[in-house]
Amino acid sequence: MMAIDKLSPEIFFGGIVKCAKALIEAEKNGTADTSEYDYSVQATCFVCRQPVFKVLRCSACKAIIYCGKECAAKHWKTGPPPVHKSLCSYNKRHMERREYYDSIVKSFPWGRLESDGTFNLDIARARFGVLGGTGTGYWSHRGGTVSHSHQTENHPEAYPSAVRELFSAFHHMDGADLLKSKHPTDIEGWKLEEAFIPYLNFPSAEKRPALLTSKLESWDAWYEWRKLPKASPAALLMSFPLTVYRLLVHCLEVTSPAHASPTKRRPLSIHLLGAEVELNYLPIFAELALLLPYHDINIIIFGSAPATLVAAAKSKPSSLVAKSSLSKKPTKLPLFEYTAPTECGGSTLAIHLCGDSTVWSQKTSSPFSAPDALIALNGGLGSYPEWLPVIQEAHRSEIPFGVSEYAEQSAEHTASMLSMRGAAAGGKQRMLWEYVLGIEANPFHRPGQRNMPAHRMPNHVNGFTIVVVKKD
Repeated sequence: MMAIDKLSPEIFFGGIVKCAKALIEAEKNGTADTSEYDYSVQATCFVCRQPVFKVLRCSACKAIIYCGKECAAKHWKTGPPPVHKSLCSYNKRHMERREYYDSIVKSFPWGRLESDGTFNLDIARARFGVLGGTGTGYWSHRGGTVSHSHQTENHPEAYPSAVRELFSAFHHMDGADLLKSKHPTDIEGWKLEEAFIPYLNFPSAEKRPALLTSKLESWDAWYEWRKLPKASPAALLMSFPLTVYRLLVHCLEVTSPAHASPTKRRPLSIHLLGAEVELNYLPIFAELALLLPYHDINIIIFGSAPATLVAAAKSKPSSLVAKSSLSKKPTKLPLFEYTAPTECGGSTLAIHLCGDSTVWSQKTSSPFSAPDALIALNGGLGSYPEWLPVIQEAHRSEIPFGVSEYAEQSAEHTASMLSMRGAAAGGKQRMLWEYVLGIEANPFHRPGQRNMPAHRMPNHVNGFTIVVVKKD
């Protein structure tokens, strides 16, 4: 194993790209099923967190990984809490979803499952030359050892200086490309061969999708409508706008492709809360203008990441963010605008950032139009206390509110949390909490299981949808 002070983004990403190229060659030769090309997750014990090389799983639910019988017995009776005895039957039910989720990723030519049933996203991206940090178009992300948050910035005392330097080397600000002066073209953003790109600015009529008159319910239907081969990895990013579409059309039922017409257009205001990685590929949300003909869509984005981006733009006055968020006009200029072709319904889309507040409320959102729906992707409603006042206000004002979550268990935890708070509140207040309307598997989840080393329950980006508030 390479010493931590020797590792760099170039070496890290380059090593994975080399593995992906070797795998592609082995697939051509019919030798890709050997252990040499196995990129499984290093399993860890759910109890002691030590690496596990001979996996022992709960014999009942088949979900939880242990290093041996001692840790399994300890977890069953004493924890870590909650004790496994109380969750085993739930885990077993959640594991029944694995066949469905595995079938989705296996339907893609690049959707290779490893020997432990996991999906290696880095290897999949490296197949197409789109693995990397800043500068990888829409695929830009925090890579390597920093996948989601800046741990060292929050708790520097817990990390040696060499580790802090390494994390800093992998740093990527979500939305960094928005600090440039123009948006990328379809080709610049996707960085794929042209046959694999879901164009927004269509090079020919043959690339343009048909006018949509009915709901799309699956990745297969979307790929067919978009005239894309399943060999395209577009689903790995398009899960985000397609999940918004799913929440609006299927879960909240606030609109549909047939809801508007050439003579009766539909204005639609969406407040997107807690956005982070979405800032790396904002233009692909223009897909909503193709999916919803004859609509005029406004998306306003709230969260700490947009606020950080707006603050950074103060030193870059020619940037896209600065020109939109720092405008002296009474109405802020859109950060991104798109008009769909007339043949597709001519819908418009405008995206704004709210940089004045890191949290949403009707007060902080007052400069913008009132929302027809609140949306949060991979929200973690049961994990962050900041969501509590948002949920309360959405219920009080009867604003349709839908979210996606990684796992069914976390979605059910959210529902349970709301129910308990409702019971504690009592009286009229209880109406705010007495139910979460629905938890469903999301057909537009990002294909492929996330790397979860201590369990094997379905866990996917945008894996499940929850209806928090739905208007009668």
